[in-house]
Amino acid sequence: MSKRALAVGDIAKTFIANITNRPIYLEIFTNWSLIVGERVASISVPHKVLHAGSSNVLIIKTLKGCGLEIQHESVHILNKVNDFLSTNYFSQIRIIQMDAEE
Repeated sequence: MSKRALAVGDIAKTFIANITNRPIYLEIFTNWSLIVGERVASISVPHKVLHAGSSNVLIIKTLKGCGLEIQHESVHILNKVNDFLSTNYFSQIRIIQMDAEE
């Protein structure tokens, strides 16, 4: 199965929708490739930060058909994001699969 990288338009829509008053999201979004590596960044994008009580959840959008791959990497991704932020800010990652046209 061939994997298509996320289009710039997809990334821009997500960025604009989530940037307002979210410096943590901005740091993660602008450094996503550096944090998770090119392979993971080519099939995923940080989508949203949820604050649920005392825990924070990072929502990641991934290309349809790539969710299982990201799920397998989720512990490593979580550790990499928290290491990048120099704190255990996120306790969990959730994955949303999107169509390539989305």
